[in-house]
Order: sequence, then structure tokens, then C-alpha cells
Amino acid sequence: MLLSVKRLMAVAFLLSAQAVGAATFKVDGIEVVGLQRVSLGSVLSVLTVREGDVVEEQDANRWLREAYKTGYFYNVELSREDNRLIFEVTERPAIEKVSFDGLKSIPTESFEAVLKDVGLAEGEIYNPALLENIQLELEKQYGVQGRYNAVVESTVTPLTRNRVNIDLAIEEGPVAKIAYIHFLGNELYSDEELARALQLQKSGSSLWHFVNKRNHYSSAALAGDKQRLEDFYFDRGHLSYQLDSNQVSISENKSDISMAFNITEGPIFSISDVELTGDLLHLGAELEQAVTLTSGQVYSRKDVSLVVRNLTELLSEEGYAFASVRDGFELNTENNTVKVTINVQPNSLVYVNRILIQGNIATNDEVIRRELRQLEGALVINNNIRASKARLERLGYFTNVSIQTQRITGRTDLVDLVVRVAEAKDSQINIAGGYAGGSGFYGEFSLKQTNFMGRGVDFSATLNANKTTQNYSISVDNPYFTLDGVSLGADLYYRHSDYSDTTFGTYATNAAGGRVTLGYPLSENQRVSYGIGLANEELFLSDTLATQEMLDFRETNGDVYSNVTTKFGWNYNTLNGSIKADKGRFASANIEVAVPPGDLSYFRSTFNAQQFVHFDKNLALRFHTDLGYGGGLGDSGLLPFYKNFYAGGSRSVRGYQQGGLGPLGTPQTDESGTELTEPSPIGGNIKVEYGVGLIIPTPIVSNQNAYRTSLFIDAGNVFTDQCATTNTRCESGILWDEIRYSAGVDFTWITPIAPLSFSYAWPLNNKPDDYVTNFSFNIGISY
Repeated sequence: MLLSVKRLMAVAFLLSAQAVGAATFKVDGIEVVGLQRVSLGSVLSVLTVREGDVVEEQDANRWLREAYKTGYFYNVELSREDNRLIFEVTERPAIEKVSFDGLKSIPTESFEAVLKDVGLAEGEIYNPALLENIQLELEKQYGVQGRYNAVVESTVTPLTRNRVNIDLAIEEGPVAKIAYIHFLGNELYSDEELARALQLQKSGSSLWHFVNKRNHYSSAALAGDKQRLEDFYFDRGHLSYQLDSNQVSISENKSDISMAFNITEGPIFSISDVELTGDLLHLGAELEQAVTLTSGQVYSRKDVSLVVRNLTELLSEEGYAFASVRDGFELNTENNTVKVTINVQPNSLVYVNRILIQGNIATNDEVIRRELRQLEGALVINNNIRASKARLERLGYFTNVSIQTQRITGRTDLVDLVVRVAEAKDSQINIAGGYAGGSGFYGEFSLKQTNFMGRGVDFSATLNANKTTQNYSISVDNPYFTLDGVSLGADLYYRHSDYSDTTFGTYATNAAGGRVTLGYPLSENQRVSYGIGLANEELFLSDTLATQEMLDFRETNGDVYSNVTTKFGWNYNTLNGSIKADKGRFASANIEVAVPPGDLSYFRSTFNAQQFVHFDKNLALRFHTDLGYGGGLGDSGLLPFYKNFYAGGSRSVRGYQQGGLGPLGTPQTDESGTELTEPSPIGGNIKVEYGVGLIIPTPIVSNQNAYRTSLFIDAGNVFTDQCATTNTRCESGILWDEIRYSAGVDFTWITPIAPLSFSYAWPLNNKPDDYVTNFSFNIGISY
């Protein structure tokens, strides 16, 4: 096949450029032929040759390399006509669209960002080598995850006007699972003991693998387990321990992994001496007391790290925020002893220069600053910073709070304190509901405005509506009515309850009133409150269907009451948040007393508490209890029946219908003693509820911050010590064999609008007369 004239000219030009003593010439012009989307200026700007330059023909190879280096062309030919240079180019196609399917374990947004960063995106020039590198890198990353069967295939579809579509078909495949873990060289510890020290576990060794995925292999987890194995031996005094080798083998189907660890245990070393060195300042006695290591005990890296941490914390509480505490040891292999040295360098006292608040859009700076216990101009104290973070988290105004120190260039004694917050929605629509077998669907609705106008004042207008109750209320609470933290709150309410269409009773009430409350801080985590309220209440009974207790109460007290109530409350809170709390404890006690000159005299007291036992991120135990007791004052000695406690429902003993547990009232009878109605729950003046929940990582989802899953056991019931003499079914006091139990799973999704919670519970010891329900949900209800 004959070469074209232009191609012959280009070949001749390049051959002549390589000839010895190549001639020079002046460039009269530069022409680029074949451009479609690429501008002429883009090409000329990268070429080192210009019109008017005197050049040598041997420079042609450099100009070609420069043109190729732009990445715009997959073919460039250079020829010379007289003294004009002619570049004939063939452009690479432009990318019209990049699509991919099958991506699951890598976030879509992150993958799209990577493609854009490397130039594989809409409008970019298509580069086959780049696409091939992306495929190889993806398969490599899947290999790191243990997905050795992952396949990434690309399809490039040519389009008109020199464009292409790129489609990536991804088959991630399953993660390889660990079939065997072998240890070689271990004599003092069994394979089972060593395996328990690892994060990775072989399949079948735990029932929790479907949740924690610890039988799924990854190279990152293996690297961590090598360190955990070293920690295991160093915590037991084996300071000459070595991991001689580690082998990982994969089955032919690339689904099963076998791991082997070859180790040298070495002898156990005991501490011969502990020396504290460095600059101890005036804190020598305190620092010495914090060193709990003693001669003769087996060396433990964990114990030494704890001492280092305690010394660092002690110095930080004295204002030495950047103190350096380092440990070292000297081995004596003749008698298997170790000398531990801990060097202390306090460095400078550190003060806060400025407090910078970032991320707050609606919330005033003042609202944040008043919660801070670390102040400008004061020594940096870590406990104060932690207390500040906890107080901000407990406000409920923010989804995330971080407080960090920021060094100032050229100063070792000053830092800025940066407080970053992410604001939650201050307006919240709350919905709760469920389905109960005996009463059908029930629902509630409320609107709450927290942090009103960014001033840290909580305002709420609430409408709760379900089958039996409508509750309308308006409340305002100012937590900083005074600068020293005295709070002032007020609320107005109207409640209408009608149980005439349910099996729970045959009465209705109307109540309207208000309350003013003052709160006062006792300490950083404790508050007390005092309140006084006025209420007007009406009672409506069915003369034919009401229980005997209800009729007796109306006969004694009438059916319209004006009541004066006083309330005393106390609470203690060290939780590390609200909805997502997993550390700390909370306790609250309240007593409400109806006093003269009101028409009724009674008291009603409650206590509730919760305690978290934290194990790991998204893994904790939550214990909780809710207790109540009430009674009458004066001649009656009875708590009004419509003030009784009830049990059951989504915020009580799940698995049982809302209000469906507790004592039954006395049915009315005719002259012959025949019961005219079915006995119905009337509540009780004693409430006992408790339970435990195991917070676990939410399966499947990658962003654990937006979800919470827990497995729970609920227990409780209500009882009475106010049995009517006519009620043969009533037993006085707490009957522990009447405690109802349930077990289930709760799932909470923290959406941008409000928390959304679902629970499914199984009653464990329900009786034939109990009203049970399995499913319930809440929208906007805190955990």
C-alpha cells in the first residue's frame, strides 16, 4: 500500500531531523489540522516552538512529544511545507456520560468524586489507559476488602461527533470468610485464647457474625490483629515476643481464607524497678502516687499505658495541656526482669487565647458560650473541655459537637479553642403511633420549637391525639432566666380523655390549667426545680357501665374539681448526648402534691433512671427503670383513679397495648349479684417498670451515625394498695409474679426532619386477659 504524500513528507522530515549536521530554518507559520473540540490556542500554548523562531529540524521529536503530552490526541503527525510546520492530529473522543452499576460497598458519591478527580467524567477527554487503571485500582480495593471474586468490566460505546459513553459493570461478589486460624509456636496459651484476642474470627465461632462481620477477611483487619496479638503477649510480660511470619491462603473459589501465625512467645518478664524522671515541678508527690506499678509484678503494656495516661491527665488538670509523658524499659535477659522508666516533661502552662465558635447559623454565640466551662484567658483544663462538650450535646440543639485546641504560630503558651457545631432542626414535628389488637391504630402529633430564634429558649405547641385522648398545650422554658443558670418555665394545657369506647374504662375527663416552674443548678450535673400549678377538672361517668370504684369516688368528691398542685423535681445527667447517648447515666425524681385550698388532696411521685455500660462504638448496654407511687392525703387516703399509673405501650412495656396492663376494676352488679359489665383495667397507684437493651451496630448500613439498633427486654406492671372492699379480684401490693415481660428489637433512623423509630416486641408471659400488640412506631420521639 502506497503512503500518502503527506505521510511521506512527515517521514522524510523526521528522517532528515536525525541527520548529522541538520540544517536550521526560520518558522514562517504553524498550522494544526484536524481540531474539532480542542482550541488552537490550547495546542500552541504547550508547544515550545513559535512563529519566527529559528529552529533545527532535529527538534521535531520534542514538538511531537509536547503535542502527545496534552492528552488530547491519540495520533499526531508532523510535516514541513517550505518553512511552515503542519501538525495533523486525531483527537481523542470526549466523554458524554459515565455510568456504573453494581457498586454497593463503596459510597456512590465518593466513587463519583474519584472519577472526576482523575478526569473520567462528563466532558473530559477519553483516555483508555486511564480507564484501565481505574478498573485495576477498583479490583485492588476490593481485594483489600476481601472481595477476591470482584469483577469490573467496562464498555465504551462510540457516539456521533467523536463522543463516547463509558459503562462500568461491577460485580463485587461476597467477602471471603475465614475458615481456619492456626497458631504455631504457642506453648503457654491455647489457640482458643489467642483467637479470642483477635478481631477476625473464623466462621461459626459466634452467633453474632451476621451483625459484626468479624468472620469477613480484610487486609486492614489483619494488620490490626497483628498488633492485637503483640498487645496480648506484651500485656502478659512477654517482652521478647516476635511474630516470625504470617501466611494468608485463599481457596480456589476465592471464598475461604486460612490464616497462620508463626510466633515466638519468649519468657515472662517481671518489673525490677520503676523510675520517674524528668521535670516533676511541684507535683512530685502527686505524680509518684499516680504510678501504680510495683516491683515484682509481671510487666503489662496495658498497665504502663494506664499510668502514662493518668500522669498526662494529672498534668493537664494543672494547665500543662501539651505535657509529654513517655515510657521506656530496659530488659535484663539473665533474670527475666525489666526496669521501667517514665519520663515527664510538663512543657509550658497553656492558656486559652480566644474561643472560636463555628457552624452555628441559627443559634446565637451566647447560647453556646454560656454552656462552656473552659473560659477565655484561663488555663486549658481537659476536664473543663469535656464538660463543655457534654453540656452542648445534652442541649439537643446540635447533631454534632467537637471542641479542639488550635496552636498559635510562635507561641507555646497560648491556644485558640475551636468549638464546631452542626445544628439540628429546631422545629420538629413529632408523630407516634402503632397498632394494637384490641383498640386498632393509635396516633399522636406534636409540634416543638427548640432553641427559639436561636436564643436557647424552648417553645412547644403540642397536639396529642389518639383514640382516647386529645392534649393541647403550650410551654416555654428559659434555661438561663438568670446568668447563674436559674431556669423559668411556664405551660398552659387542655386535656380531654374519653375512655367510653374502650375496654379500659367508662369515663371521660376534661382538664385545663397551667404551671410555673423555677429550676436551680446544684452542681454541674444536678438540678432541682419547684413549681406551682392551678387546674380545673371535670369527670364524666357512665352510670350503667362505670366500675364501682369510679362511682364511689364521684359520690365522695363530686365531678368538678379546682386543684392547686405543687411540684418538686430533681435530676442528675451525665449522658453524652440525647438520642445517640451510649455513655453516662441519668436519674430524675418528681413529686406532685395537691394541697388546700384545692378540692382534692393527694400526692403522686415518680422516679426514672438509665445507665449505659459502654463497650465499643455502637455497642453498649442500657439499663433503665421507671417507678411510681401515689396516694391520697386527708380523709380519703386514696389517689384519684384518673391519676392512676398505667403500663404497656411503645414508651412502657412494649408488646402490650398502651394502658392495657394493671388491676381490673369492680364491675357493677344487679340485685342478684350478677355482673353487668366486663371487668376493665383501672390502673394502679404503684408502677414498677425496668428493662435492659443491647445497642448493636446496625446491620447493612455504612453510616452508623444516622441509625441505632437495639435488642431489648422490657418488664413491668402497675399494682395497687387501694383495693376496694367490693373488688374480689384485687390483690394489694406489688405482685412479682404478675410482672409482664417482653423482648424485641428497636430500630431508630435519625432523619434530617426527626428521629424515626420502629419496634417489634414479643410478649413472653402474657395472660389471656392481657391486651397485646407487637408493632409500634414513633416519629420524632427521643430514644
